[in-house]
Amino acid sequence: MQNFVFYNPTKIIFGPGEIARVGKEAKQLGDTALIVTGKRSSSAHGIVNRITDYLEKEGVQAIVYDKIEPNPRTTTIDAAGELARQNKCDFILGVGGGSPMDAAKAVAVAAATGEPIWDYVAHGQPMPKPVRKALHLAEIPTLAATGSEFNSGAVISNWESHEKAVLGSPLLFPKFSIVDPELTVTVPKDYTIDGGIDIISHVIEGFFTGADNTPVQDRFSLSIMRTVMDYLPKAIANPGDIEARSQLSWSSAVALSGMINNGRGGAFPLHAMEHALSAHYDISHGRGLALLLPRLMEYTYEARPAKFAMMATELFGEIADGKSELDLARAAIDGMNDFLKSVDRFLRMPDVGISSDIHFAQMAEDTIRIYSRNKEFLDNPRPLYKKDIVRIFDNCM
Repeated sequence: MQNFVFYNPTKIIFGPGEIARVGKEAKQLGDTALIVTGKRSSSAHGIVNRITDYLEKEGVQAIVYDKIEPNPRTTTIDAAGELARQNKCDFILGVGGGSPMDAAKAVAVAAATGEPIWDYVAHGQPMPKPVRKALHLAEIPTLAATGSEFNSGAVISNWESHEKAVLGSPLLFPKFSIVDPELTVTVPKDYTIDGGIDIISHVIEGFFTGADNTPVQDRFSLSIMRTVMDYLPKAIANPGDIEARSQLSWSSAVALSGMINNGRGGAFPLHAMEHALSAHYDISHGRGLALLLPRLMEYTYEARPAKFAMMATELFGEIADGKSELDLARAAIDGMNDFLKSVDRFLRMPDVGISSDIHFAQMAEDTIRIYSRNKEFLDNPRPLYKKDIVRIFDNCM
């Protein structure tokens, strides 16, 4: 196991009905909040109105910015930052799925600095501007997916350059996050499924790419994957199943909180490739991950057969019974493919509206430029050079 330092100061308030505590918690951050949310879902189901009522009861003024799009864009974030400055907001409250919550982190920086947020995003330049100040921040997820409520990172898109990259700073840990599974029951089926794939992807990457001899981390990862595989079908079949929604919500929060990969490390090649994909085609992040995951596993398994074999036996119940390690490794791919098919997420490019490879070479180049440590290949048990990334995109057709 590797040495590590773990730091996560976010206060998590978890459970059905806990949204009622938002006013008292928010009052500790200031008197004026900018609520950063999406264009439709949170407002459509009255969630934002409930939150503003709770805030007002505690004397907190709420200004609502509801223009965040999926794959939140720099221009939208900069505009929200300006609105927060004009209204002298004390803190930012992100409400929604991963896009509004990530955007809220970026708005906290844009509001405090008055500078373009893209300067602070690590998009391949030698050194992004360090985040030295940001407004206080809180998050309320309405979808179990990204886990942005329990970490200090955000993913931001520049639609003009078709780049999607990471913003991060210890200043962007939420002061508190309210994870109320009741807020997720109205999420449409497709987004519920996409969110589940995102949770799995957050822990499967380190499992395959991180250090060996990390049994706690590996079994923690497998436990989260198993939980999603057990409860996602229940949430699909019965959207109001609070127990299923609770299990998914906690899995989402923990998966990218830092606890899983401590001492194991690892790379995120799947996410790197998906960021290029959705930066060009603006598709759902979870759907892009589902599209790429089986092809990346197929590309990788012979270079890390022991980890794949462990997944086959401990996650999918495969019995060794004289099988070779490579045969067991192959069974892990089959198990994952079967699960994706069971939730209607074993996909091809045309299934997400991509009918040609016109952008694949550029996408691969962007992936290497933005996410490669040496600008030659992505870290992976079997390294991913530009030609390999193109081939994976092609295999998705």
